[in-house]
Amino acid sequence: MNAPPTKQERLTPWWLVMAIFVLLPVVVAFLISRQAAAQQIRRKAIASSHGWAIENRNEGQRAWVLHGFHRDVEFEAVQLLREGGGTAWRLRMPLGRVAPSWVLVSRTPTWRAQDFGTISTLLTRSELPPPATGGPTGYSVWGAPEVQATFLSPPVVALLTAATFEGQWAVSFADDGVVVDGLGAMPEGEALLPWLDLAAALVRVFSPDAG
Repeated sequence: MNAPPTKQERLTPWWLVMAIFVLLPVVVAFLISRQAAAQQIRRKAIASSHGWAIENRNEGQRAWVLHGFHRDVEFEAVQLLREGGGTAWRLRMPLGRVAPSWVLVSRTPTWRAQDFGTISTLLTRSELPPPATGGPTGYSVWGAPEVQATFLSPPVVALLTAATFEGQWAVSFADDGVVVDGLGAMPEGEALLPWLDLAAALVRVFSPDAG
C-alpha cells in the first residue's frame, strides 16, 4: 500500500509552477520574436543600401524573398527552409531565351531533384536530367546533348570554370531563366554580389544587350 504524500510534496511553491509553465515560455517567445525582428530590420537595411527590396513571405518553405536589379538585370532570390531541416537559397535572372529542357551544372554531384525548382511558386522537380559529359572541368553535368551544346557554349564554360565559390552550389538553365542554387543561408549584401555577377554574366552570353 502506497504511503500518502507528505506535506512537503503537496506544497510545491506556486511561484515555481508559474515560473516554469507561464513566465519561462513567455520570455523565450519574446526573445525569439525580438531576435527575428532585429534580423529582419538588419536585412532590410542591407538590402536598401543596394537598392533592393525584401518581401517577408513566411509561407511554406519560403522564409524571405529579395527583389532587385544588378547590372541592370532584374533578379529574384529566396531563402528556403529545406525539407528534413536546414536551409538553402535560390537566385534567378531572366535569360532572354527559353531552354527546351533543363541543363544542370554543379561542383558537387550530391543533389536531389527536389532540391531544384521555381521561386515564385516553389514547384519542385521530380527527376534530374540525364547525366552528360563535356562540361566545365571539375563539374558534374546533367542535360540532353542537343540542349547542352547550346547552353554550355565556350563562353559559359569559361565563366563557370573561373568561378571560385566555396560550398555546394549549382547553376541551372531552365525555362526562361538562369538559376543558382546553394545550401545554407543566402549570402547578403556584398556577399551576394559575386553570385549576381556570375548570373548577370551568364545572361549577357545569351542576351548581349542585357545590362
